[in-house]
Amino acid sequence: MGFAMRMPLNEEIIKKDSFKSMYINGKKNGFEFDVQLAYYRGHYLSDIDLLEVYVDGEKMPQEAITFELNGKEMPVYKLTYAVTEFWSQVVPAKIRVIKKGGLDEGKHELELKLMLRVPYMQIGPDHSFMPLDCGDKVTVESAE
Repeated sequence: MGFAMRMPLNEEIIKKDSFKSMYINGKKNGFEFDVQLAYYRGHYLSDIDLLEVYVDGEKMPQEAITFELNGKEMPVYKLTYAVTEFWSQVVPAKIRVIKKGGLDEGKHELELKLMLRVPYMQIGPDHSFMPLDCGDKVTVESAE
């Protein structure tokens, strides 16, 4: 992908303090964190063109990732159909990743690749719209 607009209006896109391990049936099997939209306007979830999560450079499987907003949790592939779900700039979303055994104790590099399209900024023919980079990379600490 070539040029992408970037407007980091928040000090943190990934809210580091929200990072925590997930437990399923009493066993550590993943992690979750909050994300705030990095743009001055909100967007419909159907405007999300890419959502990927990496830990220490390893891409997490798409089928292991869910996105929650306003109490509604959905897998990444369903975001394209969420045409009525609006993500306000001030409301954080929660990303959950199922990973057997979770993350080892200690520091990890967490990267979110999040690309949206700005539906009111057409930049070319054939429904080509301005891409908006809302990604982030932070260091988080996983505890037992």
